[in-house]
Amino acid sequence: MELRSLHYFVRIAELGSITRAAAHLHVAQPALTRHVQRLEDELNVALFTRANRGVRLTEAGQKLLDGATRILRDIERTGDEIRAQDAHPSGKIILGITPTLCPVLVPELFARMRRDYPMIELKVMHAGMVRLEEFVIDGRVDIALLSELSRSRLVVSTRLAEEEMVLVTRPGARPPGVIGADELRRTPLILGDGLRAAMDALLAGQGIELKVDTELNDHETIRLMVQEGAGTTILPLSSVTRECARGLVEAHRIMETGMFRTLALGVRASRNASLARDAAARTIRAMVAEMEGEGRLTMAAKRPAPRRKLRVAS
Repeated sequence: MELRSLHYFVRIAELGSITRAAAHLHVAQPALTRHVQRLEDELNVALFTRANRGVRLTEAGQKLLDGATRILRDIERTGDEIRAQDAHPSGKIILGITPTLCPVLVPELFARMRRDYPMIELKVMHAGMVRLEEFVIDGRVDIALLSELSRSRLVVSTRLAEEEMVLVTRPGARPPGVIGADELRRTPLILGDGLRAAMDALLAGQGIELKVDTELNDHETIRLMVQEGAGTTILPLSSVTRECARGLVEAHRIMETGMFRTLALGVRASRNASLARDAAARTIRAMVAEMEGEGRLTMAAKRPAPRRKLRVAS
């Protein structure tokens, strides 16, 4: 029994005429007649009898009208509820995020989610890339903001943007400009396990081994140590954008072409979609796009010096 046939049947019963129903529904009269005949064949009863200038319900037709009206109203109500839920999604979402991105995105993310989706409860877990993938796969987080595209078949990851990794120093510690391979090899660094692994992956095949002088896994402490002149580090640009603007530290491009990590959203491949998760994903995408547009993910490329015009002696 098709919903469309029930809908046509109800409209014919309400108007008392196939002709008027056809005009109201903008459906050809023979098509409506076929739908009624299909219902009658399926139920093995007559639903209408002919009357003056129209049709009249039989006893069986009246029973079907009562039931069909309830069914169609329930379906309409359910559709309204789904549309309302889409406009106002609710539920709990656990976001996984890397330690370098956590202080950059999470404060504003909470503010936006509370403003735009007040019925969603957001929780955050931060961990390195390897553990984040495990959290996604075993369901401990619903969605994760990753620092590279996942290689696991159990995780679906979607690229958001490229973020530049930069050498961070105290102002004036070295001349402005690109740090080349030789200087990078010689520079003592303060690095944690996650950033060291990420840089080793980006430098693979280039014959460059980083000189890690101090191992420390707290990125906030690393930034403060650099500000105090206690060392140099490598961090994602977004982690030090504000400090650079305030003159507390300086960021330097690594190699002429720069070194970039990929920011991506990851979800478990077998996990069902949810409106709350989609809302969180939309908000994160918008925030990362804004950061990219504001130049907080990539250092501005230097403009080539203007060429001097040669004067020809006359």
